[in-house]
Amino acid sequence: MSLLDQIEQLKQSTSVETAAALDSQGFLATPGESAEAYAERLLKEEEKIRAFREKLSREKVMEPYKGLIIDSYSEISPEILEEAAETTRKAYGFEVKWVPGFFPVQGLGLLWGGCSIGAYENLPALFIIRRNFQNRKRFFIYSREELTSHELCHVARSPLNDIPYEEHFAYALSRSALRRYSGNCFKSEKDALLFLLPMFLLLAVQIGRAAYWPWIPVWPFWILAFVWPVYLVVSNQFARKRYFRAEKALAPYTDMPGAVLFRCVAKEIDELADCSENPEAVKTWLESKKDSDLRWKIIFHRFLNQKEA
Repeated sequence: MSLLDQIEQLKQSTSVETAAALDSQGFLATPGESAEAYAERLLKEEEKIRAFREKLSREKVMEPYKGLIIDSYSEISPEILEEAAETTRKAYGFEVKWVPGFFPVQGLGLLWGGCSIGAYENLPALFIIRRNFQNRKRFFIYSREELTSHELCHVARSPLNDIPYEEHFAYALSRSALRRYSGNCFKSEKDALLFLLPMFLLLAVQIGRAAYWPWIPVWPFWILAFVWPVYLVVSNQFARKRYFRAEKALAPYTDMPGAVLFRCVAKEIDELADCSENPEAVKTWLESKKDSDLRWKIIFHRFLNQKEA
């Protein structure tokens, strides 16, 4: 059954089985979203994808966003998407094969690996990974499968518009323990900016001391350079502890706690973490969610019914 057929079936029957099938393809329902609203959103996304592909087929080269140039010959193949599918299936219970993905015509930086872009106005969600991976599976510290699965996690979760644990889920698929641990330190551009600016300021002061102003004290700038990195590390450690407490809370009820949490927002993850030491509180919390909205009906249907709360 085609994607369009599944969406139409959902509109007609609002069946949780059909919604669950769409969820397994990486179409996550959002908090409070009804079956009708879910179907309408997916229908709009399907229309955007179809129009985008038709335009690319006609024009061959496009610049969907300023500085991002793609062409019809560099679309990421289904075979490469399949490399990531097994990883995301095992970790979070979904596989994405519908989203347009590309090796961009122009490189976007030496250390840049890839990025995903959420649906915007008339453009569908899409993702890109560096062109070096078009004909090879590894480049520098990157693996094509890891990068692809990372970006597809962002594609799937983007409708939730939930930042605090976003990078945790994507980096949890990494083979590198360092990336798994530190990936969620940088949740926004602000985090990266506040990390880098004091470093550059310290460098400028060191150069100034050596060349012009040897009397300037350097220790305040060392402190400033360390304040935000220390904050990011401590904040990340607390977030990781909350996340793993939430997984522990779900363990008696599902074989895939990560897949359940992948579909949760930060407030729900934190609430589960807070009651993780009280089994009755966890059970009560899950019961309150069971029929609360379509998203939780899908979660129970796919992941929690095997061990009833």
